[in-house]
Amino acid sequence: MNQHSAPGELLIARHGEAHCNRDGVVGGPAGCRGLTEHGRYQIELLAQRLGCRQFDHPVHALYTTPLRRTRESAAIIGMHLNLTPEVIPQLAEQDHGSADGRPWQDVVREYGDIPALAPDRPLTPDGETWRQYLHRSSHALRQILAQHDGDRVLILGHGETVDTAFHTFFDLPANTRSTAAIATFHASLTIWKQQPLSWTTPDAGLRWTLPSQNDIHHLASIDDVVHQP
Repeated sequence: MNQHSAPGELLIARHGEAHCNRDGVVGGPAGCRGLTEHGRYQIELLAQRLGCRQFDHPVHALYTTPLRRTRESAAIIGMHLNLTPEVIPQLAEQDHGSADGRPWQDVVREYGDIPALAPDRPLTPDGETWRQYLHRSSHALRQILAQHDGDRVLILGHGETVDTAFHTFFDLPANTRSTAAIATFHASLTIWKQQPLSWTTPDAGLRWTLPSQNDIHHLASIDDVVHQP
């Protein structure tokens, strides 16, 4: 952690295309079989882009959620940044319990409702609600940022990880998904930076701003982001 109060920067990269995404199954600990070859290619492009800036604009810490597809993505990027990823279990995406590994269409059909309209109802009785997920993941995100004052931090996560940052920094209610959603492509980059709360009153403190969301400029073509779940 830097011993200064310089503005921090948070990068959230979504994992590359995974087998569970391509096959349309719930990708929890049992259902996630890691990245497809195309997903590895996507992450390699992102890793090269980040690696080119590591000397003059370095990432100081690399974190990942515990699922296989994010750990594989973080390992590829870590080699280019010369960083060892740290797994944060509390950043895991929403736990869908016994739905893990099953086709999404079957699970939602049995659920009998639109998940986005029910932030307090899990997909399965042994699963986690959306509100519960946001509570634990927001807490984990704030803990990471508190450890890295003024640092540039990269998290390898999921679309839900990007949702967590939006809900945390903009203080959004849990039912926001019923009226609006955030698009996050595989291997895309979301960038948050701290800036002065008031440019005319620098001592007023800092706030998180969003200069870039769903950045895929490192990918070769739009074909690299197809098949989004």
